[in-house]
Amino acid sequence: MSERDAYNEALKSGQYAKPGGLLGKYDNVRRFWEDEELGLYLRPYLEEMVDHKKKRAQGLRVLDLGCGSGDGIELLTGITRLRSPVSEHDTAVIPAGILELYQGIDINQGLLEQARSIYGDRENIAFARADINTYDLSGEAPYDLYLANYGTLSHNNDEQTVALLSRIAGHSKGGALVLVDWLGRFSYEWQTLWTQDFERSQWMDYAISYIYAGDRQRQAELTYFPLRLMARPEVLDIYQQVKAQTGTSITLRYLADRSSFVGRHMDTAQYNPHCPPLRRLVNSLFEPNVATNLDELLIRYVPREGFPEINAYHQKLADWWNHLIMFTRAGLERKTPPETPGEAPGVVGEALSTMKGILKLATTLKIGNPRASLVEPQLGYCLRELEMGLQQGLGCGHGLVAIFEIVK
Repeated sequence: MSERDAYNEALKSGQYAKPGGLLGKYDNVRRFWEDEELGLYLRPYLEEMVDHKKKRAQGLRVLDLGCGSGDGIELLTGITRLRSPVSEHDTAVIPAGILELYQGIDINQGLLEQARSIYGDRENIAFARADINTYDLSGEAPYDLYLANYGTLSHNNDEQTVALLSRIAGHSKGGALVLVDWLGRFSYEWQTLWTQDFERSQWMDYAISYIYAGDRQRQAELTYFPLRLMARPEVLDIYQQVKAQTGTSITLRYLADRSSFVGRHMDTAQYNPHCPPLRRLVNSLFEPNVATNLDELLIRYVPREGFPEINAYHQKLADWWNHLIMFTRAGLERKTPPETPGEAPGVVGEALSTMKGILKLATTLKIGNPRASLVEPQLGYCLRELEMGLQQGLGCGHGLVAIFEIVK
């Protein structure tokens, strides 16, 4: 009951309304970083599936487990093709007409009512109130894509997750995809909770307190509920259990961190007093006609003793993040940029090259605010690319994303 109370509190706050911007659940980081990052991880597998469907004149069926306000349909329709010509205006991986059914499942009636108010009575979009762990798949045709995003499976214990993934594997046909994520065990947001004890499941007391960032009194009044924190070894263990139960009919295709340094609780510093408010600042990068103080975006990473591999990842990302910020700031101020070490990873070189071109272009523009409308959004995208290129799927982001494929 506490989980439903927590989400109902969030709904009443008004911060779950769409669209977002600088604040709320659907803020700029959610739309331009997290949704797009999930889409980029999924894109190569989804493109192959859609092409297969087109050749056979078949529709695409999607089941969104823990759909909230219909977030999955928004995520999927925002995924664009990899090699579309710049001249094309419609580059969606899922073109109009191919979606046969999007079925959303959630236990929260308030979120479902919000979803229905957004999507109305479309014949190919449906919502149902149900527990994802007891939802009966047996009477339905198999789905092609199963979603459980944004920490949905962190509400489950491991036994429930193994049972759910096993049911999905048994229900679906070969080639079906399953995209899920958990809260990452080693996110910098909750560094005070880090532990290397993988023998016991790790849970955190979570509150949707980011909607009241800065208001400690309101945060203290919110409902807390347990969420499972996961690292790479634990996902692999669940994967092996599902394989054992399903006769190896499931394959792990990809495991990745998402939202490192931009998770919801960077701004609250509720679980780590060293967190700078980077989500607020990155939201500002993506906000039209708003200029951001780039100095505030610099990260001073504070390591925790006893976690050498985890500290090394966070420190490496922080170092290259800071280098890109300082490079951009120097370009804006027309100063000599900092020297880039010769061992820079390829993703760093690409980001620096992109920002160099953007900064040069910005100096030629005579209308609008090129810093706020051109330079800063591209800096936001380049920071996202840094994370995607440097992440190792260790559980160091707000989310730990897994993509499975059903093989039959």
